[in-house]
Amino acid sequence: MHRLPNAALLLAIGASSGCHSYAPAPVDLAEHARAFAARLADASALLAEKPAAPGAAPFDLGDGIDRREAHLLALWFHPDGRLARRRAGVAEVVRDEAGRWVDPTLDVDVARILETVPHPWLVVTRIGFTLPLSGRLQLERDLATAAHATALVEARTIEAELVRRTDAAFAHWRADRRRADLLRDLCARLGELEAIAVRLAAAGERTQQEARAFTLERLLRQAELAQSEAAAAGGELTLKRLLGLHPTAPVHFVPDPALALQVPDAAERRLQLSTGPRLAALQLGYEQSERALRLEIRKQWPDLVLSPGLDEEDAQLRLALGLSLPLPLFTGNTPAIRRAEAEREAAAEALRGRSEQAVHDLAAAELQLAAAERQRELVAAELVPLAQQQVADVRRLAELGQLEPLLMLDALVRAHTAGMQAIAADLAAAEATVAIDSLFWNDPPTAARREARR
Repeated sequence: MHRLPNAALLLAIGASSGCHSYAPAPVDLAEHARAFAARLADASALLAEKPAAPGAAPFDLGDGIDRREAHLLALWFHPDGRLARRRAGVAEVVRDEAGRWVDPTLDVDVARILETVPHPWLVVTRIGFTLPLSGRLQLERDLATAAHATALVEARTIEAELVRRTDAAFAHWRADRRRADLLRDLCARLGELEAIAVRLAAAGERTQQEARAFTLERLLRQAELAQSEAAAAGGELTLKRLLGLHPTAPVHFVPDPALALQVPDAAERRLQLSTGPRLAALQLGYEQSERALRLEIRKQWPDLVLSPGLDEEDAQLRLALGLSLPLPLFTGNTPAIRRAEAEREAAAEALRGRSEQAVHDLAAAELQLAAAERQRELVAAELVPLAQQQVADVRRLAELGQLEPLLMLDALVRAHTAGMQAIAADLAAAEATVAIDSLFWNDPPTAARREARR
């Protein structure tokens, strides 16, 4: 009788030998803070290893960070991108481990006859094996594969969104720098006119009120200049955050020309809209819900459990075979099936609703771009030249000895306003371009995504 419990003990020990062991892995935030502060060196090394596109300048942070270099750094280092790739890695592990056979079960029943008999012990030992006759294991693998594909697309969508946010941040930072430069030039001109007006007022040729007008205007513009310089500094900090760099990283950014549409043709944009990042994850999510429903339907057909074993009774060993097959008579996995059907309908509705929103988003962004381009054309073709001509005419009068400080002040302010309008029009066009591009894949470099997993 003792052989059976010993055999069961050996089986249990053999099974436990394949178990995993736990090892703690605490997060060392102090060490991470040091690595974060020194990340610029890692960024330089990664960019130095990456070949540039044919005809493009090589990547080099020494001459400043331009927009294409910023795209790569954002993909490599931004926390959202890193986390999305880790989550895709979780889905990959789930996919690789899906569809495994159920572990066998060891059942041991020991009973003792209370009557006085020669052999009072009854021992039953069974090892249960589940035979996946229903085919659900393959469906589990299919579902895990679909979930992994969805996670990959979600990670790529986040990377595309990081590129979009980087482009928008570059456009705002460039506009803030241009505003600051324009205000700095205006303040210098106002300072010169203020000195002239003060001298004329002291000579009695102009009133103190006229001289004070220049002082008030200069102080007002200097306050605006301080705000613009702070906005530009904040824009640099925003760019560093998007690129995953430390706030104190000694870098400077290089403003580049205005953005161009990734899909210039309007008809082509409508054709590609259904394959863009707004719908890709939802389309795969719907496919995932389809596979989940197939799996739940398949589960209503149960798997067979075989339980071979040994029985000992009256000191006699007997071979035994047990069969277990649940009968789907009452529930038949109906609750899980109905829930999977409802989730499929919800996924389909989400896809349909998001497609409608994408159409509206595209129309709104195209309308904004058309309005911004009209504004930019009007400002560049008429407003700015006319304001500059006004300043030139007043200067010509001053050269002829007919200095009119207030007229000069009005001309300078109008020219400055025209310049600000030009900057606003350029920024509005850039924002509209970024909004349109966000509906289509910007195709982040796959090499950057591979490196980012390091």
